[in-house]
Amino acid sequence: MKTLKLSLMAFSAALLLNACTPGPEEARIYNDEIIGLENPLAEKETAFIDMLSADKAPEEMKKAYDELVKQSDEAMTGIEKIEAFDNSTAFRDAAKEYFATFRSIATNEYKSILELAAKNPEEITDDDSKKYEDLLVSVQDKSEKALARIQNEQTAFAAKYKFEIEKEVEQGKQ
Repeated sequence: MKTLKLSLMAFSAALLLNACTPGPEEARIYNDEIIGLENPLAEKETAFIDMLSADKAPEEMKKAYDELVKQSDEAMTGIEKIEAFDNSTAFRDAAKEYFATFRSIATNEYKSILELAAKNPEEITDDDSKKYEDLLVSVQDKSEKALARIQNEQTAFAAKYKFEIEKEVEQGKQ
Protein backbone atom coordinates (compact mmCIF):
# COMPACT_ATOMS: atom_id res chain seq x y z
CA MET A 1 0.00 0.00 0.00
CA LYS A 2 2.87 2.33 0.84
CA THR A 3 4.35 1.71 -2.63
CA LEU A 4 1.03 2.58 -4.27
CA LYS A 5 0.81 5.86 -2.33
CA LEU A 6 4.39 6.77 -3.31
CA SER A 7 3.67 5.94 -6.94
CA LEU A 8 0.52 8.06 -6.91
CA MET A 9 2.40 10.95 -5.31
CA ALA A 10 5.17 10.72 -7.90
CA PHE A 11 2.61 10.57 -10.70
CA SER A 12 0.75 13.58 -9.27
CA ALA A 13 3.98 15.55 -8.97
CA ALA A 14 4.87 14.75 -12.58
CA LEU A 15 1.42 15.91 -13.72
CA LEU A 16 1.77 19.16 -11.77
CA LEU A 17 5.19 19.85 -13.26
CA ASN A 18 3.89 19.27 -16.77
CA ALA A 19 0.87 21.46 -16.11
CA CYS A 20 3.18 24.33 -15.08
CA THR A 21 5.40 24.06 -18.17
CA PRO A 22 4.51 26.75 -20.69
CA GLY A 23 3.08 25.54 -23.95
CA PRO A 24 3.84 26.44 -27.55
CA GLU A 25 1.43 29.39 -27.60
CA GLU A 26 2.97 31.06 -24.54
CA ALA A 27 6.43 30.48 -25.98
CA ARG A 28 5.42 31.94 -29.34
CA ILE A 29 4.05 35.05 -27.59
CA TYR A 30 7.33 35.41 -25.67
CA ASN A 31 9.27 35.01 -28.92
CA ASP A 32 7.13 37.64 -30.62
CA GLU A 33 7.68 40.04 -27.71
CA ILE A 34 11.45 39.81 -28.12
CA ILE A 35 11.42 39.92 -31.92
CA GLY A 36 8.93 42.80 -31.75
CA LEU A 37 11.74 44.89 -30.25
CA GLU A 38 14.05 44.05 -33.13
CA ASN A 39 11.73 44.88 -36.03
CA PRO A 40 11.51 48.68 -35.47
CA LEU A 41 15.27 48.73 -34.99
CA ALA A 42 15.80 47.04 -38.35
CA GLU A 43 13.45 49.56 -39.96
CA LYS A 44 15.41 52.51 -38.52
CA GLU A 45 18.69 50.94 -39.64
CA THR A 46 17.34 50.48 -43.16
CA ALA A 47 16.17 54.10 -43.24
CA PHE A 48 19.61 55.29 -42.12
CA ILE A 49 21.42 53.15 -44.69
CA ASP A 50 19.03 54.35 -47.40
CA MET A 51 19.90 57.95 -46.48
CA LEU A 52 23.60 57.17 -46.78
CA SER A 53 23.16 55.29 -50.05
CA ALA A 54 21.08 58.08 -51.57
CA ASP A 55 23.72 60.61 -50.48
CA LYS A 56 21.08 62.73 -48.78
CA ALA A 57 21.82 66.05 -47.12
CA PRO A 58 23.82 65.75 -43.88
CA GLU A 59 20.82 67.04 -41.86
CA GLU A 60 18.60 64.27 -43.21
CA MET A 61 21.25 61.62 -42.52
CA LYS A 62 21.71 62.99 -38.99
CA LYS A 63 17.97 62.84 -38.37
CA ALA A 64 17.84 59.21 -39.52
CA TYR A 65 20.88 58.45 -37.37
CA ASP A 66 19.32 60.06 -34.29
CA GLU A 67 16.15 58.01 -34.81
CA LEU A 68 18.27 54.86 -35.09
CA VAL A 69 20.09 55.59 -31.83
CA LYS A 70 16.79 56.40 -30.10
CA GLN A 71 15.30 53.12 -31.32
CA SER A 72 18.34 51.18 -30.11
CA ASP A 73 17.87 52.76 -26.67
CA GLU A 74 14.20 51.76 -26.72
CA ALA A 75 15.11 48.19 -27.65
CA MET A 76 17.59 48.02 -24.75
CA THR A 77 14.98 49.41 -22.34
CA GLY A 78 12.38 46.97 -23.67
CA ILE A 79 14.55 43.88 -23.37
CA GLU A 80 15.46 44.79 -19.79
CA LYS A 81 11.75 44.59 -18.89
CA ILE A 82 11.30 41.07 -20.27
CA GLU A 83 11.41 38.39 -17.60
CA ALA A 84 12.88 34.90 -17.84
CA PHE A 85 10.73 32.30 -19.55
CA ASP A 86 10.26 28.99 -17.77
CA ASN A 87 13.24 29.91 -15.54
CA SER A 88 15.50 30.33 -18.57
CA THR A 89 17.12 33.54 -19.78
CA ALA A 90 19.16 32.17 -22.70
CA PHE A 91 16.97 33.62 -25.46
CA ARG A 92 16.49 36.93 -23.65
CA ASP A 93 20.22 37.16 -22.91
CA ALA A 94 21.06 36.60 -26.58
CA ALA A 95 18.62 39.39 -27.46
CA LYS A 96 20.24 41.66 -24.86
CA GLU A 97 23.63 40.95 -26.37
CA TYR A 98 22.28 41.61 -29.86
CA PHE A 99 20.75 44.95 -28.83
CA ALA A 100 23.90 45.95 -26.93
CA THR A 101 26.01 45.13 -29.98
CA PHE A 102 23.65 47.09 -32.16
CA ARG A 103 23.80 50.05 -29.78
CA SER A 104 27.58 49.92 -29.89
CA ILE A 105 27.57 49.82 -33.69
CA ALA A 106 25.18 52.77 -33.83
CA THR A 107 27.18 54.95 -31.45
CA ASN A 108 30.59 54.01 -32.85
CA GLU A 109 30.75 52.72 -36.42
CA TYR A 110 27.56 54.36 -37.70
CA LYS A 111 28.48 57.63 -36.01
CA SER A 112 31.89 57.61 -37.74
CA ILE A 113 30.29 56.63 -41.05
CA LEU A 114 27.86 59.53 -40.68
CA GLU A 115 30.72 61.95 -40.03
CA LEU A 116 32.54 60.73 -43.15
CA ALA A 117 29.39 60.81 -45.29
CA ALA A 118 28.64 64.37 -44.17
CA LYS A 119 32.01 65.60 -45.40
CA ASN A 120 32.24 67.76 -48.48
CA PRO A 121 33.18 65.41 -51.37
CA GLU A 122 36.25 67.51 -52.19
CA GLU A 123 37.55 67.01 -48.62
CA ILE A 124 37.39 63.21 -48.66
CA THR A 125 40.86 61.64 -48.65
CA ASP A 126 42.03 58.14 -49.50
CA ASP A 127 42.39 57.55 -45.76
CA ASP A 128 38.74 58.56 -45.31
CA SER A 129 37.67 56.08 -48.00
CA LYS A 130 39.72 53.33 -46.39
CA LYS A 131 38.29 54.15 -42.94
CA TYR A 132 34.74 54.07 -44.42
CA GLU A 133 35.36 50.60 -45.89
CA ASP A 134 36.87 49.35 -42.62
CA LEU A 135 33.87 50.64 -40.69
CA LEU A 136 31.48 48.82 -43.02
CA VAL A 137 33.43 45.58 -42.56
CA SER A 138 33.31 46.06 -38.78
CA VAL A 139 29.55 46.66 -38.86
CA GLN A 140 28.99 43.52 -40.92
CA ASP A 141 31.25 41.37 -38.76
CA LYS A 142 29.72 42.48 -35.44
CA SER A 143 26.16 42.31 -36.79
CA GLU A 144 26.57 38.81 -38.20
CA LYS A 145 28.00 37.42 -34.95
CA ALA A 146 25.28 38.94 -32.76
CA LEU A 147 22.55 37.95 -35.20
CA ALA A 148 23.83 34.37 -35.38
CA ARG A 149 23.67 34.05 -31.60
CA ILE A 150 20.13 35.36 -31.28
CA GLN A 151 18.97 33.21 -34.21
CA ASN A 152 20.56 30.11 -32.66
CA GLU A 153 18.89 30.79 -29.32
CA GLN A 154 15.57 31.52 -31.01
CA THR A 155 15.77 28.26 -32.96
CA ALA A 156 16.59 26.29 -29.80
CA PHE A 157 13.77 28.05 -27.93
CA ALA A 158 11.27 27.23 -30.70
CA ALA A 159 12.39 23.60 -30.79
CA LYS A 160 12.14 23.23 -27.02
CA TYR A 161 8.62 24.66 -26.87
CA LYS A 162 7.50 23.11 -30.15
CA PHE A 163 6.43 26.11 -32.22
CA GLU A 164 7.47 27.25 -35.66
CA ILE A 165 9.28 30.49 -36.27
CA GLU A 166 7.42 32.48 -38.88
CA LYS A 167 9.65 33.67 -41.67
CA GLU A 168 8.95 37.12 -43.01
CA VAL A 169 7.84 37.08 -46.62
CA GLU A 170 9.78 39.51 -48.78
CA GLN A 171 7.59 42.31 -49.98
CA GLY A 172 6.23 41.52 -53.43
CA LYS A 173 6.83 37.75 -53.04
CA GLN A 174 4.35 35.23 -51.74
